[in-house]
Amino acid sequence: MQPFRTAFLPRKAASKQARGVDVTFQIGETVVAGRIIEVFFAGFAGRASAADYPLANRFDEIDTLVIFDDVLIPWENVLFYRHTKAASFIRATLHRYSAYAFVLRSLKVADMMIGAALFNARQTGLDKQQAVQEKLAMLACYREGINAHLTAAIAMAEESPGGLLMPNQSLLYTGRVLASSQLNPMMHLCRELCGGQICVTPDFAAFQNPETAAWLDKYYSIGADWQSEDRRRLLAFARDLLNSDYAGHRLTFQLFAQSPPFANLAAVYRNFDWDAPLRFVHKSAGLSDRVLNAIEPARPGATGK
Repeated sequence: MQPFRTAFLPRKAASKQARGVDVTFQIGETVVAGRIIEVFFAGFAGRASAADYPLANRFDEIDTLVIFDDVLIPWENVLFYRHTKAASFIRATLHRYSAYAFVLRSLKVADMMIGAALFNARQTGLDKQQAVQEKLAMLACYREGINAHLTAAIAMAEESPGGLLMPNQSLLYTGRVLASSQLNPMMHLCRELCGGQICVTPDFAAFQNPETAAWLDKYYSIGADWQSEDRRRLLAFARDLLNSDYAGHRLTFQLFAQSPPFANLAAVYRNFDWDAPLRFVHKSAGLSDRVLNAIEPARPGATGK
């Protein structure tokens, strides 16, 4: 049996003529007829020196546009065809588990921002200033907010409709909104803490050039602990994390990789237990049971507990 490498699920067609053509199928290493065209996004690895762009050259993902040009798909490889309910089900449950890894990625990005900002502040003693501590605390709150959602989603895991264990959906999706919506302001906060050095520091070649190396070594060294090479490495890391083409690409990726913001908020709306606060206010305000009986659960399966 040949290995399969591609699963394809097109979005629901917008036009009335094309509605109902949802199809999912598998493609093996060879095709019966036609051709598969894979258009790769070039990525960032190898574009520039790894010494100047350490993240772009070490952590890259390649986005791919796959074009099926008159490809014959054997029926035994078709999972479903013109089954819009099945397609809707897959779209609705696609992030039930995968959102956890996505939010976990944001947690590590937050760690990198805190580390880069704190090293930059401590090397000159600025971390002792209250204004700097407040900004670092805001980064810490962002990081711990993500961590709290991930931890609680597992600690309060719930049973899936299929009888499996899944992360608490409300906590997982609210954590995803927190991580994605606050990433841009947290990156800007990190830029403030790193200062203008990340945009004016010369590249690695300048630190190796005999005509400039001595000067850069002199002015980029701070005492015995922070020599010029360590500072150059830190600033190159911060620049690639916050200011480079790679950084801008990752920011947009985090915003749209698991659907656009409005869809993420819609997932929160569908999974939050609206019954619980309604029942709490019903009891606290002494409302009649008529009001409670008129309420329809906003989420299927909401228990109100």
